[in-house]
Amino acid sequence: MRKLLYISLTTAAVFFSSCSKDDFADAYPNPSTVETTTVSKQFAGFMKINFEDVIPSYWNYYTVLKSTSLSYTQAHGFINSSGRYVSGAAPVNRWDRFYKFMAQYRELEKVMASLPAAMQTENRIYTITSTIYLYDHTQKMIDNYGDIPFSQAGKISLTGGNYGAALAKYDNQTELYTLMLDQLKAFSAELNSITLSAGVALEFKNQDLINKGDLVSWKNYCNSLRLKLLNRVSAVPAFTARTNTEMAEIIASGQIVDENSENIAFRVYTQDGDLDTSGFINALEDDLNNLAPKPMIDHMNANNDPRKPWLFERGSRTVNNVVIVAPTYEGLDPTLASGAQTQLITDGKIAVYNRSVLSRNKWLPGTLINAPEINLLLAEYYSRNGNAATAKTHFEKAIRQSVEYYVRLGDKADVLTWKPTTEPTTAEIDAYITAINFAGATTPAAQLELIAFQKYIHYNIMQADESWAEQRRLKLPALQFREDETSSIRKTPPTRWTYPTSESVYNPDNYNAVKANDNLSTKIFWDVK
Repeated sequence: MRKLLYISLTTAAVFFSSCSKDDFADAYPNPSTVETTTVSKQFAGFMKINFEDVIPSYWNYYTVLKSTSLSYTQAHGFINSSGRYVSGAAPVNRWDRFYKFMAQYRELEKVMASLPAAMQTENRIYTITSTIYLYDHTQKMIDNYGDIPFSQAGKISLTGGNYGAALAKYDNQTELYTLMLDQLKAFSAELNSITLSAGVALEFKNQDLINKGDLVSWKNYCNSLRLKLLNRVSAVPAFTARTNTEMAEIIASGQIVDENSENIAFRVYTQDGDLDTSGFINALEDDLNNLAPKPMIDHMNANNDPRKPWLFERGSRTVNNVVIVAPTYEGLDPTLASGAQTQLITDGKIAVYNRSVLSRNKWLPGTLINAPEINLLLAEYYSRNGNAATAKTHFEKAIRQSVEYYVRLGDKADVLTWKPTTEPTTAEIDAYITAINFAGATTPAAQLELIAFQKYIHYNIMQADESWAEQRRLKLPALQFREDETSSIRKTPPTRWTYPTSESVYNPDNYNAVKANDNLSTKIFWDVK
C-alpha cells in the first residue's frame, strides 16, 4: 500500500489531563480502532504531535537543523566538509512531521463538522486557535520549501482510506501567504468579541498546551504572527500596500507580544512526561554541534555583549585529567580549511554554547513568538518608514529584552557548572547599547545592518528557521562562507530545501507540476533582494 508522507495515518484522539507517559500512550489509540473522540481531545492531540518542532529536541536539531539551517546561518560553527551545502535527506523528518501534524488538523476539522451547528459555534475557539497554530508552522514550511501540499493534504481519513483520492496538489506559496494573512486578520477581529461558555472555557484551558486557555495571549499570538508574515513579504510589490496598512493597524491595536512576560512558547512543566528537552543534550553536544560561530563571538568580544557568558563558554581541552580553559572566547572561522578548523577544536580554543543555560537545561521552552524578535521587527518597520527615533526605541528595547530572555533561561538550569554567577548590570547593558550606537546609523540601510545583526544574535541556535528566513530575505548579516569546491551540486548555502524523494515516487503527477523549481537555487517568493 502506498504511504504518502503528507497524508499518512496518524494518531487520533488525546486527552491531556496529566503528563505521564503511560497516560499519553493510553490516550493515543490506533486511529482505525477509534470510534469516538471530542473536539477538545483532538485539539490537544493536534498540538502535542509536533511538540518536537518547537521544544528543543534531538530529532529536529541533530537530524534536521545541524546540517541545514544552523550551518546556513552560521548560528553554530561547522567543519567545512564535502557536501555541506546540500540538504540531502535532512529535511525529510520535518516534512514527515508536518504532514502528520496536518493529518491531526484534518481530524479536528472532521470532528468539528460532525457536531450540530450550535455546538460548532460553541466550540469555535478550537477552530480559531488550532488554525493560528497550524499557520505558524505552515509559514515555516513555505519559507523552507516554497510551494507545498496544503489545501488537499492530510485528508486520507476523509476519503475513507482511498489513497488515490487523497493525493494532494501543491499550493502556490504566494497564495498560501495571502490565505494565511486573510484568515489571521479575520481571527484577530473574532477574538476581540468571542465569548466562551463556562464548560468550554474550562475544557479549553485544560487542553491548550501553549496558552492555557488565555484568550489575550491568543490575540497577541495571532497579531504577532501577522506582523511576522507581513514583514517577511514587505519587499514583494504585490504586498507592499497591504504590509504598510495592516502593520500600522496591528501596532495601533497594542495586541502584540512586545514584553517578555507575554512570550508565546511551548513550555515544559514536568520531567515526568515526554514533553521535555531531554534529547537536547546529545543533539547539541554530539559531533561538535555546539561550536561557537566566529562572527557572533567577534561582535560580542568587540562590544562587551552582556549575553556572551550566558550563551557561550570558553573553549577547553583535557590534558592528563586536567581541564585547561582557553583564556578568551573564540569562534570557529567559517573561511578556514577543515584541517585548520579541526586543529583549533582539538586545541580547545573554540567556545561552545553554554551547557548550563542551554544544552543541559531540561526546562527550555519551545519558542513560538517572543518580545525581542517583535521589537526588532518593529525597529525594522519604523526604520523602513523613515522614523529613526522610534526605530531606535524598539531596537534598544529588543536588546534589553534579549539579555533578560537568556539570563532568565538559566533560572531553572539543572546543571550549574557553567552558569554565570552574576547577572548583567544595567550599566553593562547600557554600555553595550552605547557601543552599538544605533543613532550613529544615519540611513535606513545602516540601521538595517544593525537590526539584522541583533536578529542573528538573538535567534542563534534557538530559532534557526526564523534566522534562515530573515537572512535570505535581508541578505544580512553579510556572512562569509568558504565555497565547497568538491561539490558539483551546490558550492554555497542554498536558498531552499528540496522535496523528499517520496514525492516524485508516490505523488508524481502533482510533484511534476513543481519539479522545475525543486532545486537548491530557486528562491522563496519573498526573497527578492
